[in-house]
Amino acid sequence: MSLYSAMRSGVSGMSAQSSRLAAISDNISNSQTVGYKRATVDFSTLVTAPGSRSTYTASGVQSATHYQVQQDGTIMGTGSATDMAISGNGFFVVGNKASGTPEYSLTRAGSFLPDETGFLRNNAGQYLEAWKLNPDGTMPNVSNSRFDDLQSVNIGNLVYGGSKTTTMDFSGNLPAQAAAGDSFTSSPTFYDGLGNPLDLSLTWTKTTNPNEWTLTATGPAGYTVGGAPVTLTFAATGPYAGKPVDAGGLPLDPMPGITVTSPATPTADSFGVSLGNLTQLNGDYVPTITGDGAKVGQVTSVDIDDSGKLWVMYDNGARQALYQIPIATVTNPDGLVAQDGNTYTLGAETGTLTLGAGKQGGAGTVVGSALEQSNVDIATELVSLIETQRAYSSSATLVRTADEMVEETTRLKR
Repeated sequence: MSLYSAMRSGVSGMSAQSSRLAAISDNISNSQTVGYKRATVDFSTLVTAPGSRSTYTASGVQSATHYQVQQDGTIMGTGSATDMAISGNGFFVVGNKASGTPEYSLTRAGSFLPDETGFLRNNAGQYLEAWKLNPDGTMPNVSNSRFDDLQSVNIGNLVYGGSKTTTMDFSGNLPAQAAAGDSFTSSPTFYDGLGNPLDLSLTWTKTTNPNEWTLTATGPAGYTVGGAPVTLTFAATGPYAGKPVDAGGLPLDPMPGITVTSPATPTADSFGVSLGNLTQLNGDYVPTITGDGAKVGQVTSVDIDDSGKLWVMYDNGARQALYQIPIATVTNPDGLVAQDGNTYTLGAETGTLTLGAGKQGGAGTVVGSALEQSNVDIATELVSLIETQRAYSSSATLVRTADEMVEETTRLKR
């Protein structure tokens, strides 16, 4: 009977509008939730085959909920170095526990703070997952399509154990106006395997030969220096004037160097001192000495660059890349399944998962010390609330009208 189908259609309309009201309620409630994505309810018709061309049977409406995952919220700066946001596509990967085998999910909410043991955790109790970099800051061999190689990020109790010097370079100018016998000494600092600072003495002496200098080197007690002394001749005229040259007057290639070797306790360490951009020009003695290595230091700050690499800064001036925070992208973000804590899990319609650094492929850029705000617009939600209320009332009126018509039909028997 068409009257009953009309009543059922009205009931389906009330149900659909109730779902829309629930979505609006969630949107308004989470308008200040970091990384929240607005929920929307779409309607589609239900159609049944009519009994004949002269009658019509109402089928009603059905609702389908989805989240506007691909719509970015406004990125706002914060005062926390461990906050981060994504400008563009992608999600952070989080796990429900810091050790063992966590259950992984995706989120756009990048508000993380260290817990009591130093693991970065958000307000929902989810831990930030990343790839641990090699000691030299390079990326290990990891899978870009699975979560297996991820581990929870920990920035607590980090002590930089110091690093030994492995290379040093001496560049600069030797004064051409110096007299024979004049000498100039520099004492650069290098670091042994325990991070102890030690001094190396490098002395340049002008010889009696025109435009000729000799480099001597003295290491700390117990250290030996190989390759010294080094004698260099500089061109006084021609296209290579002021540059070290060989016996034929051509640029010296390769440049000589010296090697500094430690005592064997039990194995000796050594590093080379190369001679870089050297000149002999009329001017001051201007040495430039660079080398790696650092003493022991404590973490002073954390920084996250736009690719998602997490750096720690130490009080000794050193910096070290510890983690690569991956950005997860999926073929169909609308196929993700919403979960508690403003997170999503992979669903049957999500498509292929890809993990990678920020700014690579289709992944967005990581913004450090910032958070992505909710993409909910309160004005839009309030307008939708009015529309939903009117539509619900109209559906209720439809049910009430159909009921009155059915009642009128039953009166015919009386």
